[in-house]
Amino acid sequence: MVGFGETYFSAYALYLGANNFQMGVLTCLPPFLANLCQFYTPYLLEKYKSRKKLVLTGVMLQAISLLPFIFAYYFSFLKIEIYILLVTLYFATNSTIGPVWNSWMGELVDANQRGSYFGRRNKMITIGTFLSMSVAGFLLRRATKEGHELYGFIAIIILAFASRLSSFYFLSKKEDIVTQTPVIQKESFLKFCKNLPQKNYGILIISMVTVTFGVYLAAAYYTPHLLKNLKLDYLTYTIIISAVLLFKYFSSGFWGEVIDMWGSKKVVVLTSLLICFTTWPWFLTESLTLIFVAQCYTGIVWAGYELATFTFLLDATKPEERTYVISFYNILNSSMGFIGGVIGAIWVAFYKDSFFAFKVLFLTTSLIRLTSYFIFSTRIKEVKVLAPVKASEVFIKASGFKSTLGLMSRLIILDKKKK
Repeated sequence: MVGFGETYFSAYALYLGANNFQMGVLTCLPPFLANLCQFYTPYLLEKYKSRKKLVLTGVMLQAISLLPFIFAYYFSFLKIEIYILLVTLYFATNSTIGPVWNSWMGELVDANQRGSYFGRRNKMITIGTFLSMSVAGFLLRRATKEGHELYGFIAIIILAFASRLSSFYFLSKKEDIVTQTPVIQKESFLKFCKNLPQKNYGILIISMVTVTFGVYLAAAYYTPHLLKNLKLDYLTYTIIISAVLLFKYFSSGFWGEVIDMWGSKKVVVLTSLLICFTTWPWFLTESLTLIFVAQCYTGIVWAGYELATFTFLLDATKPEERTYVISFYNILNSSMGFIGGVIGAIWVAFYKDSFFAFKVLFLTTSLIRLTSYFIFSTRIKEVKVLAPVKASEVFIKASGFKSTLGLMSRLIILDKKKK
């Protein structure tokens, strides 16, 4: 669904005529409003009792919410504003059930195998998203060549709808676990935010929302930069953005194994540093080759960061508090993303030269991530008791440097034996 749908929301908005400011609003406003719905997630769970039923209801509603996208082109007035509203409804249906799904999966999966399990799961999701993005890019390119660009977008929206229905079917086959301990909201949102610096998972959350603020400053402008400034066609655009997914696929399983062996904390610290450099080629060059290489690097390090932060939150929270902690985190995270997106949109609207404005944002997001790393990421503590290992060792394993040294040493020994 993501490959056919969400990936091309921005491209569809550009086709509908959205300007740079509206692109910024499209990126930050729908997730923010959608995550506010998570204030009601604990009450919905209390009413439904069954987490499985609540998740399935949200999945079906999200599939249905895609259908109005087909008619967005035909709106006679407020076209972009209505489109942003439709995107908001789409995200809201999924956002409301997100913490419930996390809580459900947290009990279905053994705590000692979360890294490897979710690593394998992420690999399957990534390759599915990559393939669907590739098909969608091909359809759009073909439709555009034949003068039917709108029909190309309609086709991928229908495919996204069908994909979400298939996920409904597979989720319906999962076991429904009824919690013995009721999920009760123990503190208000304001108290939750106030207590974050005193809690281990709270320090990670502060780090993550700071990164999100930086990410959303520039998130809306990668697509316009590629399609407008660099004049890419849809196929080349798809190749560039899908490189992230392809390398996420190749690295997700590895990161899962590392997390199970050495713990989430060390991977969080390492990848928090590595993600600071993913945007450097975007503001240093217009070379598509370097941008493509940066996308490959981005896929590897973000795969580790996303998996490590997710498993760390599962490990650091108790089952009875997990739903509301993740709900409040998502609300805080989307709020920071919204603020970042609005600031980015105002910046781009102020500077008519989008080329200069975009590059400043690409640099700024990197500096904010570095700030988050040095102030917050290095302060979190490991939850599990594991064999001691330094983050530098994780880096050596992740980079393949150790295996390279081993290969070199074997070649030297072989050469000596021949002599």
